[in-house]
Amino acid sequence: MAEAIVSFLLEKLGEHFIEGATVEAKFLFGVRNKVEDAKRELRMMRGFLKDADAKARGGDERVRIWVQEITDAAYDLEDVVATFVLKEEAAATKGMVMRLACLFKRPIELHKVGPKIDGISNRISKLNQSLQTYGVKMSGESSSNQRLKELRQTYSHVPDLDFVGFGKNIKELVEHLTNPGSGVVSICGMGGLGKTTLAREVYRRSEVKTHFNCFAWVYVSQQFQPKEILEEILFNLLSPSDNRRKEIKAMLNDEVVTKLHQVLQQKKCLVVLDDVWTIEAWDILKAAFSENTKILITTRIKDVAEHAKKERRGFVCEPQTLTDEESWELLEKKASYLQSIKAINPNNYEEMKKLGKNMLKHCGGLPLAVVVLGGLLSEKQTVDEWGTLHDNVKEFINKGEERIDEQEYKGVFAVLGLSYDELPYQLKPCFLHLANFPGDYEINVKELCKLWTAEGFVLNDNEAHKCLMALVHRSMVQVGNRSSIVGRIKTCRMHDLMRDLSLEKARSENFLSLMNFQEAEGSGIRRLAVHSNKNIVSQLLSLTNNRDGCLRSLICFGPEEDLRYLGDLFKPLFNCFYMLRVVKFENISSFGRMRLFTKEIGRLIHLRFLSLRYYGEYQLPSSMANLRCLQTLDLRGDAVISKMVVDSMNIVFSKLDQLRHLYLPIFDVTFLDQLRLDNLKNLETLVNFDTSYCKLDDLSMLTKLTKLRILTKKGLEEFKPAINLQSLDIINYIDDPEESSEMDKVPSLSSCLRIQKLKVNGPFVSRLQENILPPNLVKVTLENTYLKVDPMPILGKLSKLRILVLGSLSYYGKKIVCCKDDFSQLESLSLQRLGRLEEWRVEEGTLSKLCYLEINHCWGLKSYPHGLKNITTLKAIEIIEMSEGFKTSFDQKGGEEDCHHEID
Repeated sequence: MAEAIVSFLLEKLGEHFIEGATVEAKFLFGVRNKVEDAKRELRMMRGFLKDADAKARGGDERVRIWVQEITDAAYDLEDVVATFVLKEEAAATKGMVMRLACLFKRPIELHKVGPKIDGISNRISKLNQSLQTYGVKMSGESSSNQRLKELRQTYSHVPDLDFVGFGKNIKELVEHLTNPGSGVVSICGMGGLGKTTLAREVYRRSEVKTHFNCFAWVYVSQQFQPKEILEEILFNLLSPSDNRRKEIKAMLNDEVVTKLHQVLQQKKCLVVLDDVWTIEAWDILKAAFSENTKILITTRIKDVAEHAKKERRGFVCEPQTLTDEESWELLEKKASYLQSIKAINPNNYEEMKKLGKNMLKHCGGLPLAVVVLGGLLSEKQTVDEWGTLHDNVKEFINKGEERIDEQEYKGVFAVLGLSYDELPYQLKPCFLHLANFPGDYEINVKELCKLWTAEGFVLNDNEAHKCLMALVHRSMVQVGNRSSIVGRIKTCRMHDLMRDLSLEKARSENFLSLMNFQEAEGSGIRRLAVHSNKNIVSQLLSLTNNRDGCLRSLICFGPEEDLRYLGDLFKPLFNCFYMLRVVKFENISSFGRMRLFTKEIGRLIHLRFLSLRYYGEYQLPSSMANLRCLQTLDLRGDAVISKMVVDSMNIVFSKLDQLRHLYLPIFDVTFLDQLRLDNLKNLETLVNFDTSYCKLDDLSMLTKLTKLRILTKKGLEEFKPAINLQSLDIINYIDDPEESSEMDKVPSLSSCLRIQKLKVNGPFVSRLQENILPPNLVKVTLENTYLKVDPMPILGKLSKLRILVLGSLSYYGKKIVCCKDDFSQLESLSLQRLGRLEEWRVEEGTLSKLCYLEINHCWGLKSYPHGLKNITTLKAIEIIEMSEGFKTSFDQKGGEEDCHHEID
């Protein structure tokens, strides 16, 4: 981790503080040379840090302490420089008198910060000088990495005695390997899933052996050498003599490629490339393979599999984890004495089976974890011993590598940990940060990207999303829900074992501490996550007494319900931990009317992310205007607004010019006053913009705004959306659409070419018109709009529309018609709670790409449209709470064999 922290700090100091014409550069006048000296020392050291990290992971305690010291020094340098720059920037924005006062104080500040930087440089220099003492070498393949590589080395001839499951996968793989249509077949999945075991099982199948007349199996790895891999394939195919081997070894790289290509052209060959990590590795090797060669790849990186698939008409197999029964079957094979106990003492067997299945839950169906657990149980043959292990199963799994002798199974962490060890330095803090979240937690991806940006791991949310996708493609993060528009990930989660790995690494590298029913351990904590802690208030207050103030992130999930002392919590925390970048409290409700925002929050000048949902107190202290770095402010909740609240927000918002994402509370408006947002020029997300107290004209000034949720009780004819707006969510609180004079007072959005997503909840118009809708809509959701005229003829003309949801009371008519050639791109259609709908006609040629159809609680609809029978693209149909007559009609007209039907 030291390599990651130092590399990132050098990049940060270069891009943001020193090099180039940045705003911050001018504020370092007077200490620039000192910072450059510290950077120079860090650059000299960086080349040694990869090996140092590896030695520390390998158990060298002296090197581990050295790594921690250099990590602390890098953090300290970042803190000193960042604090100095922010103070200088704040002074430059003050009035003339205050600027003059700050000018006179500047020599004092320089006198304070200069020695601090010198002291850090001296620490780094001394650490540099001690490198040789510890045997740390320049970057290259370290002995620890070599040990892990040997651990993962695979061979085609090693038998898998404990093979369980994957029957369907084996069948698919054999078919694609023996079918002339596929050139490259890939097995893709997370470490420990059994990819190599599956490949080996397929490799030895009789159908495969008889189909090919020569075979090669090579282990590629992260540290692969292309020429050595190609030579090994040749050795596999030719079985050359010693002299011939020497001749091949003496060939140039191009000669080896040419020779291998010639050999492969003459034979019907299967080549297995086990453990491929990069697209570059495949691109280098592929030139040697002839068109008639079949390639079987195993990889953790989905991009590698997909890239190879596109190039050679390939197939990607993504094995699933074991079922509960398969996990038990594998455990029984490993602890082979169980069958004897079953025959001799069935009662003991059943008790051990119950304990075993409980322990298997921690393995998550991961074969490697099951095997490690089975190895631990193989020497524990009594119910009492199983009971003891059951009580400590996680600890034993984590330490399993110390107790298993089999070469290919040295423990879960030794293999899963390789995924972490080989991450690029940019991804390591992102992976460790995921340890903040509780187990089985669905992580909101957009919020996660904002957190990573606030922490400084990345420069912006787009880069954060790329980092997340890199972790997904490495099978280190699992995908939860996806966006219905472009398939973008909406939520993600971690496999239990991956989370354990993340937490163990985060703790050992002093990256994060977890407070979970116990006090956080260690000093110098930089990130703290609090999970369901009944003593949250007292323990957080205790942190202010014995910590050194370097806390950078405080994230809380669901602490105690009785928060009577919450008002006493923030003042000491904000006073002590002024380096905080992230403050996030989840699911906390205030007790009564606590004053949660104290003036001390203004000390958090490094704060980038502040989320305080559902507190009920929204009068912001004027000191919050000091939070010039704030990027995300989440104040969602319900409250009664007052003039003092609006005035306080106006004062604060006028200074937060770096704010990118603003989530406002929903206020019960009791007066008319204006909340001004026109100064927030960098705002990208604005949620709960209420026209009752916000000025519509401000929106046209927010030129970077891409997502907007607007609340209104009146018409929006004066609404002028920002030019870059992509997602628009309108909520209309008109009480009675029949009597409202605000109906049909809507803006024309036809010129809004970038809006792709539109959601409307509430009545606006009695009928849709072409000039109302943006022309490039991809998704439309309508709810409670009470449309009186069939909207389908207008919606059907949207040439890019892919998802359409007609929700509850969106249409108040009896008949809808999908006209010929309309909805040419629509893939998903949902009709929900349209109580008056009686007839739906689908003409020929419409809905030509429809894949998913939902018809939900439309009780008046009499029959399933005959025209849907002609749509061959349908893959799934859901019929929910419909009349018996409709269901009968569906049975007669619906059921395509290759379409999944679900009727409730």
